[in-house]
Parts: sequence; C-alpha cells; structure tokens
Amino acid sequence: MKIAILSDIHEGLNRKRTQNEIMAVLNKWMETNRPDVFMISGDMTAGPDKSLALLNKLQNDFAKTKILFVHGNHDVYYEDSKVANEKLLQFPGNLGNGPVELNEDWVVIGDGGWYDYSFQIEGYTEEQFRIGTFNDFTWPDKQYAHWPGSDGEETDRYVEKLENWLKEYHGKNIIMVTHVVPFKKYLQLKGDPSWDFFNAMMGSERFGELALKYGVKKYIFGHIHTRYHEHYNGIEIICNPLGYYPHEWHHQTAEEEIFSAIKVIEI
Repeated sequence: MKIAILSDIHEGLNRKRTQNEIMAVLNKWMETNRPDVFMISGDMTAGPDKSLALLNKLQNDFAKTKILFVHGNHDVYYEDSKVANEKLLQFPGNLGNGPVELNEDWVVIGDGGWYDYSFQIEGYTEEQFRIGTFNDFTWPDKQYAHWPGSDGEETDRYVEKLENWLKEYHGKNIIMVTHVVPFKKYLQLKGDPSWDFFNAMMGSERFGELALKYGVKKYIFGHIHTRYHEHYNGIEIICNPLGYYPHEWHHQTAEEEIFSAIKVIEI
C-alpha cells in the first residue's frame, strides 16, 4: 500500500505568490502516481470553508485514493474555531472523526492537535505566551483562531481524545498523525529570543509521550515547515511540509517543488 504524505500546502498564499494553481499541480502529481492513501497533515489553506471545499474536490477527483486529513492551525482560522473544526469534520477522511484501519495490520490515529507552551523557552511568563506577542510581532493564531478554552485546555482535549483511541488499538501497528510537533528535537532553536519565543506555539511534548507510551510505529506531523524523515526513539518520523514560497522552497516552479516535496512510503 502506497501512502503519500504532505502538509502545509497553504494553497491560497502559495497560489497568490507563485501565480500558479497549486491544486492543479497537486492533481497532476496524483494522476501520475495514484497512491492508495494521501495524508494531508494540516494547513490546506486559511479557514474551514475553503479547506473543506478543496478536500472534497480532491477526494471526488481521485475516488480510488483514500484522502486522510488532520486540521492545521490555519484551517481553523474562524470567528469560532470549535465551529470551524466541526465544519472540517464533515470531510469523511478527517481523522478527527476516528481511527482509520488501512488493513488488518495498520491503523491511522490522529487529529490536528494544539499547543500548551511545553516547548517554551525560559524567562517568559504563561501570560506572555498566552498573548503571543514578542516585540512588534503577534503569533497569527492569537488573532485568527478563537477556541472556547485556553491553549492548554484545548491541548488537554486533543490528548484525551487521542489517548482513548490509542488505548483501543494498542498492539496494532499505529501511524499517529497530528499537525503540531510532538518532540522538542524537531524545533528550530536559533538562540534568538524573537524566534525561539514562538516555539511555545509549535506543539506539545504530550503528543510525543503518547506515541512512546502506545508503541506508535510511524508519526506524521507538519507545522514547522522543515522536512524530516528519520527514526527517533524507535519511531519513524515524517514531517513533509510544502511551506511558503519563495523562502522555504527548494525549487523555482510549483511543479518541481510539489513533486519533490511529496513523500511516499509503503506498508
């Protein structure tokens, strides 16, 4: 079974910046490669309505490929992010609806996740991370994502939900998926407080703890716009973002970048 993996497509922004139809290029890759599963680990575009429309069209265009998805922070930019998440759950392949058994041996368990400042740097208060402003820059989630609970409370909710599913499938070969980062190892620490401050919004160490506790075989995430494919603590780690054009791309054209960015694994 071939599983294709991509995150952080940011369709709207990349379409505007490149003057290319990002989804048309993605469709071209799909037509050429025809994976059995295509996993999108968050940040399809900004806002739930557009993300849902893009997901539905992709699934309709490639009915023989199982499109699986977890929301990213940008996907829930809305006046009420709980409502945004409920909208996105209308997509049948949204892992927030529950685990997906790929075959007798493998199951995919995931959801978008959130952050609880467990990746914070020293010297700042909980209140400063809650406000999310350093110098003159405010973390965009603070302006565009509006959850009913605090960041920590929302993270608690995801952890509890995922642990219940992981318990249910303990002993199976589990592929765990979040948008946010599960291990501190994958943060970019630059020794510059104006950058490192925002690592508090990258994820939670609790997702990594769940993966270790329940013997997860593969962990897929996004959010950080840096690509990884390696083994860490006995887990195959795959982080495969497209990221923002131009400064995070390795190629000049959308086709070259998307075709090179998509990771394919086999189970």
